[in-house]
Amino acid sequence: MEEKFTLHVMADLKNLSTIGEFITGCASKLGLDRKGVFQLELAVDEVTSNIILHGYPQQSGPIHILIWKEQKKIHIQIQDRGEPFNPLNAGKPDLSTALEERSPGGLGIHFLKTVTDAAYYQFHDGKNILTLVKNLD
Repeated sequence: MEEKFTLHVMADLKNLSTIGEFITGCASKLGLDRKGVFQLELAVDEVTSNIILHGYPQQSGPIHILIWKEQKKIHIQIQDRGEPFNPLNAGKPDLSTALEERSPGGLGIHFLKTVTDAAYYQFHDGKNILTLVKNLD
């Protein structure tokens, strides 16, 4: 069985740097190249920022992040007990519209879908569970 790394933080913007350092360190240890590490860090930053800002609208709550390598893939699982939300159901942003004319939001989730090789969501036992997968090849 491969080594797993775990981080538990409260949903607070001040913890984004801790989350970023955790993702960078673990993904590097697991063999992901510099570009892939950067992409995963940005994708996880987007997800956790959304959890902090929208998932816990009234008060803070826990965010749990698990990262591991299975075969030639890195898996990152992000769990929270915030408002149920499946980011994978978000519509594709209209990239043909001028930036100043677009509705806010959606680009981060589009980026997440673009830089990962697979993503899975489930709501189970009161938790949002999002798993991102990045191939090492």
